[in-house]
Amino acid sequence: MIKARMTFAVAMALTLGMTACNKKTPPEKVSDAGKSAGESVNDAAKATGKAVGDAAKATGTVIGDAAKATGEYLNQSKDAAVKAAQETIDGLEKKWQDLQAKAAPVTAEAKADFQKVKDRMAQALADAKAKLVEAKDASADIWQQNVKPALDAALQKAQTLYEDVAAKFSNN
Repeated sequence: MIKARMTFAVAMALTLGMTACNKKTPPEKVSDAGKSAGESVNDAAKATGKAVGDAAKATGTVIGDAAKATGEYLNQSKDAAVKAAQETIDGLEKKWQDLQAKAAPVTAEAKADFQKVKDRMAQALADAKAKLVEAKDASADIWQQNVKPALDAALQKAQTLYEDVAAKFSNN
């Protein structure tokens, strides 16, 4: 027991002596190194988190700007397409009115055929106008996916119908 007390006393004296001299024991040095490493890792994690956050913020801004520019482009092309469609419809209606004034079917059968064509043309123009109204109110994604193809098809149908009727009845 005396040896144990003596060992304890020597260890305490050495520890107090080293502490008084600001010298650290090996376990204290290891502990301090661990704390320092932990602080370095913590600081690095904070810096990394900040960098990732800044990059995400910048990326979000870039993506937002790109989406805005794309939306503006699509709206511009939608507006241009709507304007062109309106001009096409107006032109078709004028040509259709001129054709009706010039076409004078003489036989009863030709008159009946012409009346059927007039009804079909009126429906084709009405469909194109309805798609045009829908196009004016459509969002960019709905415009691209649904409305533009339907408007193009309605205009093509009216144009083709007019050309067929003009070829058949304008020579009479």
